[in-house]
This record gives sequence, structure tokens and C-alpha cells, in this order.
Amino acid sequence: MRFVITNVITMDVEITKSDLKTIVSKNTQDNRFNAFKNKVAQDIRGFLEKSVYEGWREVIPGKHPETAYFAYFSRELGGKAYLCVRKIKNTGLFKPYAIIDQKTFDAEIQNLQK
Repeated sequence: MRFVITNVITMDVEITKSDLKTIVSKNTQDNRFNAFKNKVAQDIRGFLEKSVYEGWREVIPGKHPETAYFAYFSRELGGKAYLCVRKIKNTGLFKPYAIIDQKTFDAEIQNLQK
């Protein structure tokens, strides 16, 4: 699936089965959140349309060389969830990467820029 969406930044988003498998495979120790995350992954477009833009962060050196940066969006859905989307360098496409909980987001927030 491919669509364009503007939520502070304009993104040409592409979602493949592989992207969804990646999201589902990134589990936390909280099984309730994992089930919630997997349900949210079924409507990435809806998540982005109604989310709050939190900011972006650079890629950790040596990791994800195909990625220009990661952007974060949040939604309150019976608990706060954050969608991490990466911008691919050579295509300019945005691809969903992970749906994370508050604890994981807090660990990455120090490098976040608006």
C-alpha cells in the first residue's frame, strides 16, 4: 500500500508485508502491549492521520545505512503508542519501522529533534 500524508511533515508512505512483519516481530516484555501493537499495525494510515508528530532523530552511526532519519508519531489509544517511521535515503519513501511503548520512547527521546 502506498499513500501521501501530511502531519507536520509530508510523507510518501509505503507499507509492505515485510514492513508489517518487522513491526510485529519487535516485541516488548509486555504481552498486552504486543497484542495492542499488532492490532494497531493493521491501520498504519489511520494511526498517522490522527497522531501527534513528536519529532525526528538521526540514525545511530553504523546502523540502518539505508535510512536518512527516523520520525516519531504518537497516539493515545487506551495507552500511549508511538509509531517510528524511517525515511529511506535512495527513494525518499517513508516506511513504518516499529510501534513502541512509552518506556522505549523515553529511552530514545534524548536524541529527538522537532
